[in-house]
Amino acid sequence: MADEVLVYISIMKDSLQEKTEVLQEILALTQKQECLLKQVDMDSDAFDETLDRKEQLIRKMQELDRGFEGLYKKVESAVKSDMQRYKPQILELQNLIRVLTDYGVKIQALEHKNKTRFIDFAAAKRKEIQAFHVKSKTANAYHNNMANQHNQWQSYFMDQKK
Repeated sequence: MADEVLVYISIMKDSLQEKTEVLQEILALTQKQECLLKQVDMDSDAFDETLDRKEQLIRKMQELDRGFEGLYKKVESAVKSDMQRYKPQILELQNLIRVLTDYGVKIQALEHKNKTRFIDFAAAKRKEIQAFHVKSKTANAYHNNMANQHNQWQSYFMDQKK
């Protein structure tokens, strides 16, 4: 049973290391989003690509979490009953969890900044769209008005000739 527990703990360690790699990639993508949001003319296609990739990575994280939790449930009682035997492995797992937590905090802080920038970006685009609509309506009204004025003059001149 002890060897089996060590195998499960080793798999859990591998899972945490893989989660670390996934979080590193999520952090890099979030930093890329930050750069894109800082640009005057943001590349919305590139921004969408980062969102899609982050969504894939988040799904992968959820799978890794479920796998880790399943393994933990299998070894929980054995580890708790003999903590001294598994102490080095437990410390290693705790260190990896600290690293994951640090990445999570960094990502969360950057996501908060990016959300604020995105809200500002969206508000600016809304204003541009509203201004375009106002200009378009004004131009259409002007053209309709001028077309109507032209017709009135024509009928005036035609009446005069009779």
